[in-house]
Amino acid sequence: MSILDTGRDLRRLNELTGILLKYGFGDMIRRLGLAGSFEQAGKLVRQTVDRDMVTMEPGERLRRALEEMGPTFVKLGQILATRVDLFPMDWITEFEKLQDTARPIPFETLLPRIEKSLGYPVDKAFSSIDPTPLGVASIGQVHRAVTRNGEQVVLKIQKPGIRSRIQSDLRLLDQIAKLAADNSVEIRRYRPVDLVREFDRSLNRELDFSSESRNADRIRQNMKSIKWLVVPKVYWEYTSTSLSVQEFIDGIPSRQLDRIEDAGLDRKLIARRGAMVAWKMALEDGFFHADPHPGNFLILSGNRIAMLDYGMVGKLTRARQEQMVQIMRSVVMQEPEGCAAVLASWSDGIPVKFEQMTADIEDIITRYYGIPLADLDAAALLLDITGLLRNHDLILPSDIALLIKAIITLEGFGRVLDPSFDVMSEAEPLVKRMVRIRYSPGRLARSLGMRALDMVDRIYAPPPAQGSPRTGSGAGIDPRHLERLVARLERSQYRLIQTWLTVAGILCGSLLLAGRVAPTLWDISVFGLLILMGSGVWSIWMMLVARRHLREWE
Repeated sequence: MSILDTGRDLRRLNELTGILLKYGFGDMIRRLGLAGSFEQAGKLVRQTVDRDMVTMEPGERLRRALEEMGPTFVKLGQILATRVDLFPMDWITEFEKLQDTARPIPFETLLPRIEKSLGYPVDKAFSSIDPTPLGVASIGQVHRAVTRNGEQVVLKIQKPGIRSRIQSDLRLLDQIAKLAADNSVEIRRYRPVDLVREFDRSLNRELDFSSESRNADRIRQNMKSIKWLVVPKVYWEYTSTSLSVQEFIDGIPSRQLDRIEDAGLDRKLIARRGAMVAWKMALEDGFFHADPHPGNFLILSGNRIAMLDYGMVGKLTRARQEQMVQIMRSVVMQEPEGCAAVLASWSDGIPVKFEQMTADIEDIITRYYGIPLADLDAAALLLDITGLLRNHDLILPSDIALLIKAIITLEGFGRVLDPSFDVMSEAEPLVKRMVRIRYSPGRLARSLGMRALDMVDRIYAPPPAQGSPRTGSGAGIDPRHLERLVARLERSQYRLIQTWLTVAGILCGSLLLAGRVAPTLWDISVFGLLILMGSGVWSIWMMLVARRHLREWE
């Protein structure tokens, strides 16, 4: 459907175009492919740019335009603030200034909305609700309340009519993105259609308040071992897609440093704890808070932290987590090829000049030569890498973009509390543990076993239909040869395990002998001697078996 098919969409598009023209983005309208349509329709507004706009930087003008366009575009700007791979940092800084605020709606207007969500009168659930809002955003409004059981809670209420308005804007954005991709090669490299679809999914999740509540429950479960972290409890008996009821937490906003000092709290410890939580979520759990700015943290007694607002979360698969570890390891170990291999895997089929990329990465990691992992400036490194991606016309996967933005935002949160804060120092233990797991003999053995099973599955897979092109590495190979290869891989895995057990036995026996551990005979540990002798015999037997197999293969 064309964006000019409906009068409502045309009026809204006229309104948006007028705002863009007001802020000096007439050239953007032409690049988006909208100018021709509007000139044909006689709708293109001829408007001179205000003198004040001329003195503003483009990022600031775009930020002001998005604010004037309304809640959908404010949210779009907040999503764009996560795309450090697409925009320079001065634009990202402006997008971060977008405030999700609006004028408060009278509580009487929201009351029918609450009762519709509950399915019964408000006074059956809450003994009192404060009509003065704690906070007002474009999508919802927050009020403090008390349940019939006397529990202090907050109500996040979705504004009436906001869903239909946002859905209309999303339809319009989708059409504009398709037009832009068709009419501008320069804009096409940013993959506007994919970006709008990603934004559509994100905003629809945010419109579902129960989704945010499920995120909070999941993170609370993942973090239950950390006693100094508080995640608000969700009251599911009252929560729905348009109403979220959570525990009220009374704490000190993390920006109010004077109050934190007066309360005798340790700002450095709080900053470290915030980083510790963020890294655990990303590197261990694979499910993380994607917007850890200071406004989403409250500081409680005992240097505890309360984390709020789970509308924007990120998810990392185990493969993605390992890719991030591999990038950091490649930088520390001065291995540009390893880092380039990961970045090339994110190209989504776009041809990559691998040698040039490797050379560019080598230039970047040379700056970090000799820097221990704990001293590595992760935010600066990630910004350097995203700048490199822009130079090679590559775009980060959305989950990695969210993680990078979260790390950079977290660095800012920590520096507010402690100017000497280093976000990477808290990641060091987790990164080292993941490196050990990644390259452990057990992991290698399991990987070989899985590859062997995958090869067997390929052998017994149904043949391709007659006349269809044969693809895959198995075409034209005798399955019996593959079966022998699988058997050899399985034996290799078994031998590897035996080798490590033998090495462990030799070490254990030597330690028992050196320590003269009882029982002893002639001052020699009996257990140590037996273990050492057994391990020695076992190793000799393994060497003989290996030699026999080598002769067979020759």
